[in-house]
Amino acid sequence: MILPRFDVLVPETVDEACAMLSDHADEGVRLLAGGTDLLVDLRRPIIPQHVPRCDGCPTHPEGRVLSTTECAPSDTDPLMASGGSIRTALEDPRHAAPAYLVSLHKLDQLRGIERLADGGMRIGALTSISEIERSPDVREGWTALAEGADSLGSPLVRNRGTLGGNIANARPAADMAVPTIALGGTLTLRGSSGTRNIPAKDFPRGPGLSVIKQDEILTDIHYPPPVPYSGSAYYKLANRKALEISTVGVAVWLTLKEPGGPVADVQVALGAAGPVPILAESVRGVLIGKVPNEETLLRAARAAAGDSRPIDDHRGSAWYRVQMVEQLTLRLLRAVLKRIQEGQ
Repeated sequence: MILPRFDVLVPETVDEACAMLSDHADEGVRLLAGGTDLLVDLRRPIIPQHVPRCDGCPTHPEGRVLSTTECAPSDTDPLMASGGSIRTALEDPRHAAPAYLVSLHKLDQLRGIERLADGGMRIGALTSISEIERSPDVREGWTALAEGADSLGSPLVRNRGTLGGNIANARPAADMAVPTIALGGTLTLRGSSGTRNIPAKDFPRGPGLSVIKQDEILTDIHYPPPVPYSGSAYYKLANRKALEISTVGVAVWLTLKEPGGPVADVQVALGAAGPVPILAESVRGVLIGKVPNEETLLRAARAAAGDSRPIDDHRGSAWYRVQMVEQLTLRLLRAVLKRIQEGQ
């Protein structure tokens, strides 16, 4: 499919990029980072973002539907064919053709992996998935994130795709968002009104939807420092090992009060198990303060499954996904405890 026409804008600074997003909001504008998701979105059936929308009429009382210059009855409106399924699909903002793309490729300050003075880690939003995959620091201290990078796409996709892009797209199955949530990551958003930090778990609001404002850019992702007797892991269940969206993804971070002692803290995040990546809060009540054994681990895994809200689709039924959340959570809890025991 031929890509739509658009102009590419190349800012020299983050502030300039934010201004471009604001200035061209009415005409339609998207950010271009690695482009691995954007290219797919642009190749879908699309129509310009500036096509008029009616605010409500006898034919479309709900309003905010795409229309021609005059709102036509459904039997003469080509976009209302097949019961409006075409129109409904096109209402997804990801399927609207932008007039402008704002390329971030000159913003080197948004790249790189940095160990912080407190032992934590900052990763620039434009850092490639491949760089994260190869980083010894990431693999040693934030293993789940490295395993998420291992599982994403293919070598070519990982070379182009970025951490910020994978998170900012707010897809339910995002391989980097799930471990970022489990690891307690914080996102830095910068816009014309300043900078704000939000927990990664609070960023998504629905499939493809997030709290990011029109003129904001995700600039950095911060991860808290590793603590003694802690570990993490991520596993992606998919129909094949490469170039596949997950059927279910699970990330686990856990820390013990002492070797062989009770659980001090735990976070389990689920991907493709709801409209957004989910932090399975119920697991905390089951495990924290308890010495982990097979009984408590199984209860925790069932609690994670109970927090999931999956759908039926071509990758798997909701029932199957619930079962896999339970099994993968149990498997990863065991794996993380083994890593802690072995000092990894």
